[in-house]
Amino acid sequence: MYDINFIQKTHSIKKKIIAGELSLNEINTIEEELEILRDKKPTIFNIETTNYCNMTCVMCPRTIYMTRKNIWVDDDLFEQMLENISVHPDKKIEDFWKWLEKDAQFDPKEESENNFYFSVVSRCLILHGYGEPFLDKYLIKRLEACKKRNIPTYFSCTPATMTVEKAIKAMESGLTVLKFSLDAMDDDAIKDIRGKKANYHESIEKIHKLIKIKKERGFKTLLVPCMIAFNNDKDNSKLHDNFLEFWKDKDVYAYVKSQDNRWHFEQNENLENNSHYAKQYCEYPWTSSTVMAEGNVVPCTQISNNEIVLGNVKKNSLEEIWNGDTYEELRKMHITGNFPKGHKCKEKCDQVKLYEYLKKNKIKNSENTI
Repeated sequence: MYDINFIQKTHSIKKKIIAGELSLNEINTIEEELEILRDKKPTIFNIETTNYCNMTCVMCPRTIYMTRKNIWVDDDLFEQMLENISVHPDKKIEDFWKWLEKDAQFDPKEESENNFYFSVVSRCLILHGYGEPFLDKYLIKRLEACKKRNIPTYFSCTPATMTVEKAIKAMESGLTVLKFSLDAMDDDAIKDIRGKKANYHESIEKIHKLIKIKKERGFKTLLVPCMIAFNNDKDNSKLHDNFLEFWKDKDVYAYVKSQDNRWHFEQNENLENNSHYAKQYCEYPWTSSTVMAEGNVVPCTQISNNEIVLGNVKKNSLEEIWNGDTYEELRKMHITGNFPKGHKCKEKCDQVKLYEYLKKNKIKNSENTI
């Protein structure tokens, strides 16, 4: 979930920033402008309920870099976080989708990675981080707690870790969206990508069972098979087409996702990024927060090993952290580009930062005055 009001309120100025059309005065006052538009009540993007994982995915920084202790979020902390969540009303979400279609030119009915982000992630609390959700021994209890508060929920899993029985319990407990990471269409290839415990044919069999059970029992959970695009050569393009064709007319939302964490693993440097992320700057410091299993508050899902910690909800409220000096300093770094050496945002992240666009705006202004 993220602040959809901020997305809408900043849309016109964002278009000017990306097009290089800001005046010098607008550049100089951008920090104050964004601060005025930023909601002072934080929005939780995701809660990492556990960081336990039995996969060794080549594209995941966790596989190589993570030194954090494997833990689960404790019940009290999870309940505390849920008290911070204000669900977007249905009317507000509907208006947001209409606005996207009209002003941002996205078709909400199209099954794609961008529309998944805007139609699903906008309204759901994400319950995954750098762990496998089905390895969370308290998963069902957490889903029931969210359902009790009418909080829509979503998580992504590697189906090899999932049992059909636990997936059924998750759907019974009100899970809104269940995404399956399927990055190949045979056992050998998927093991090369996600590790020896991954499988393809067994995973497909489980998903087919869930589709059947969903229909029989009237579950509302959206099932989402997803494949990451590692390459765009002829063979891989055909693979992506075959993947989408395989899931056609099966009561699922299937899409191919652009690879992220390319700073860590990149099979093809010429691979096109079709995500909306590639066409804009990072807005996370103004739109949402991520809460890690230890209670650490970090700016986004790109933080796997607590490289940037903005506070801890065991010591301060999320609102105090969101409006505190450490968060404010991070926002300034994104505007000025004055990151310390080795900073995760600048050196180990795929997203373009706001200061990079502002720099281009300044150059354009200088050229226009010559």
